[in-house]
Amino acid sequence: MASYKLNIGRIKGCPPALKVQELLEKFGVPEKDEYGVLNHNATEEAVTAAIVRRTNQTYQRLDPQTKEVTSQQVEKVTVYPFTIVPRKEALEVYAGSAKSIEEIGLFLSTCLGLAVVAEGIELDVCDAIDKLTKATQRFQIRSVRVSDFAHNSYMIGPYSPKFQDSEHGKDFMQEYAEAIVSASVRFQGPHGKVTVGLSPKAAFSFSCNEEDPSAVKSILRTLA
Repeated sequence: MASYKLNIGRIKGCPPALKVQELLEKFGVPEKDEYGVLNHNATEEAVTAAIVRRTNQTYQRLDPQTKEVTSQQVEKVTVYPFTIVPRKEALEVYAGSAKSIEEIGLFLSTCLGLAVVAEGIELDVCDAIDKLTKATQRFQIRSVRVSDFAHNSYMIGPYSPKFQDSEHGKDFMQEYAEAIVSASVRFQGPHGKVTVGLSPKAAFSFSCNEEDPSAVKSILRTLA
């Protein structure tokens, strides 16, 4: 099984896809800029691209003989593949966390000079689980993580129970809906089992058969 990400957001004020592609082409990969464009492709409806962000991280090392601590900077490179459908105000990022939506918005506004606003989408985890129960086969709630849980005076959150029965999982989630931090669920995909991580943001992480990502993404899009 391979692992994937699907972060879904909204983007407002974005020009047509072919115009965005033109700006991506002009920007390229500046030698000293924090951002660069690795690749891009567009139709009249959508633009797909991958940008790279370069940052420096400082590491400290100890010389055992001299007992001297020295610092060294190492360049870190993060790649963000994404798709924008301007007419639908839709933005998807296929790497990183929910913050990757803001990362793409920052790049488009500061580097390409576009007056866009990109924001993540809130997700009702309980509602998402109800939808997945109806839309998939062999659905199972594997585990839930909640904050501020207090079963008694000797137990305080966070709390991460696992469930052998999905009905018990649903009952628990309904009781502690406002405190849910994340949930892990499983269902049957076209070619094998699919495991999905859900959170109060439409930022999904999932593992599945290498032939199933497109089918899984289609299912997850219906939750946002």
